[in-house]
Amino acid sequence: MVVSLVLIEGKDVNEEALRSLSLSNALQLVIGNASGFGTILDIRADSSAYLGQALLDFANVPGVTGVITLAIRSEQ
Repeated sequence: MVVSLVLIEGKDVNEEALRSLSLSNALQLVIGNASGFGTILDIRADSSAYLGQALLDFANVPGVTGVITLAIRSEQ
């Protein structure tokens, strides 16, 4: 399992769109709004490949201008 904290940047990004995005072999939890920066997500994926795909999926959400990985941890 790979766990990552991610900052989703963009003006007027709908948090519900981030919550409801269907990811293959990954789960997301919206932690909250980072005022002036965007939204922080906790993403858990079965592998780094699934995490990478999830990041690309978030980049395609309307209004998203950036996806920045803040931390990654591999859990065995």
